[in-house]
Amino acid sequence: MALTVQEILGLPILKTAKVKTGNNHLDQYTVEWVSAIEGSVENFVRKNEFVLTMGMDCVNNPHRLLQFVRDVYESGASALAIATGRYVFEFPNEVLTFAEAHNFILIDLPWEIRFADIQRETMNKINEWQEDVSERSRMVQKKLIDFVIQGDDLSDIVKFVEREIGWSIVFTDDKGRVKAGGTDPEEMIALWEKARQNEDIMIDELVPQHIETTQYDGKNILKKDISAGGMSQGSFIILFPESVRITGNVLHILEYLSAAAALWISREDAIVKTETRLRNEFIWNLAKTPGYLNENIHSRAKLIGYNLHLPYTCIIGFSENMDALSEDRYDDKQYGLRSLVYYIEEEVRYVANVVKLQVAFTYDGDHLIIFLEADNDTVNSSINYFLDLVEKRLNALIPGIIFSWGIGKHTNGVMKFHESYKKAKSALDMGRQQKGLGQRVNFEDTQLNRLLVNLAHNEEIQEIMHSTISPLVEYDQKREAELVDTFIVYVNQNGNVSRAARILNLHRQSLLYRLRKIETLTNLSLVNPDDVFLLNFSIKLWLTGVIKD
Repeated sequence: MALTVQEILGLPILKTAKVKTGNNHLDQYTVEWVSAIEGSVENFVRKNEFVLTMGMDCVNNPHRLLQFVRDVYESGASALAIATGRYVFEFPNEVLTFAEAHNFILIDLPWEIRFADIQRETMNKINEWQEDVSERSRMVQKKLIDFVIQGDDLSDIVKFVEREIGWSIVFTDDKGRVKAGGTDPEEMIALWEKARQNEDIMIDELVPQHIETTQYDGKNILKKDISAGGMSQGSFIILFPESVRITGNVLHILEYLSAAAALWISREDAIVKTETRLRNEFIWNLAKTPGYLNENIHSRAKLIGYNLHLPYTCIIGFSENMDALSEDRYDDKQYGLRSLVYYIEEEVRYVANVVKLQVAFTYDGDHLIIFLEADNDTVNSSINYFLDLVEKRLNALIPGIIFSWGIGKHTNGVMKFHESYKKAKSALDMGRQQKGLGQRVNFEDTQLNRLLVNLAHNEEIQEIMHSTISPLVEYDQKREAELVDTFIVYVNQNGNVSRAARILNLHRQSLLYRLRKIETLTNLSLVNPDDVFLLNFSIKLWLTGVIKD
């Protein structure tokens, strides 16, 4: 990528020059400038400079010549050419030994070659090279834009730049996932992480270019962040030999690569979001619209990647604290579920892939709607395992998030999307009302509740319920005595006082006192099965929430 000492020595004017040391490194040192200097080096020699000298201050003084060579070497010069024949006649052994030990290139120039001619031809070569580099750079920029316009994959873009600069490149997205490039991307990422975590390793930053560089394990490592609109889009990690330096041309190419990657990501994001919107609208209509099925439904589903011939269970999730989390973090509710639904869908699809089941996803306001392929042999365990993983992933995405879930499946679940949705929604509503927040309720487990809800509309039953439990409810509200909860635990333990007392964390005598209080307030006997049934039925009916106080 850069002009080397070997190419400079190929100029016709230097055909009689003789390389004294560093002959095996001519193609490893780059040349950006040529200069002539006599006397003290100080700060007059730049890095990667091809230096010419007559050694005027070193006449018959090998020690001074050695110091001069040392100073030029330490300045970072690419090579030192000494015109021999007037002030220096031969290279002292100590000078040659030093140069060989440091792989420094020393060149013997015949006295008759004029420095002005060398400088003119060398600068012409450098200018030609720079023009070629600029033209090549423009070609690279155009090619990268063409890649994006033509819709080529990001890996093709990265491979093209790898060939141009000869370095290994890997691109990771904003979540650290490898998206393109590199023959061994995981090893490259691990190498960068080791260097970053090593406190003894210095990491240099080029702030305007968003670049970090370091040397580790005999290699140069470069990390360049990509962002757009203040949002991180990922990073390039680039590996190249320790002896190679980053040139301005390489920086330009990396900027072009970054721009192309940002364009590609934006285009891909727009495509993905459009596809996601179409998929979500399709599933939304299946769930929410009665009779949406038609003769073209299967072909439409196939176009967006769904198989409607499979049995599906509907799962509806409602976030109980999304607004509170958004307000705490952003002082604004606009960062709620809708702003994160794209990422939530990613997590849901990831989990579905883990459990090896087909999934369809959409949302309705603050509700997630998921149709999960029904595994008829282990349907309940599959759903619970699926939701366990989903909740774990969502908590990593939104720490502290709480979801309530309703689950429903109509008959065999094939082409019953709207019916399954209604059951899942009913199960969600009943679960939130009767079991509290953050619960999972299957419609198949709500038979008693559905029976009670239907009975609750009967006026005579309402009157019986009120007359039976009103004294208990009023007493609990005034005294905070928890008599209703006490009775529920007592009945659930089949009237076993000792077990009920342990669950309630009460002394046995305290529980007996509460039970006698219940009998006194209701005028019912807890040793009479019919009275126990009436009180239990009335409490269950009251807990449905259908009958208002």
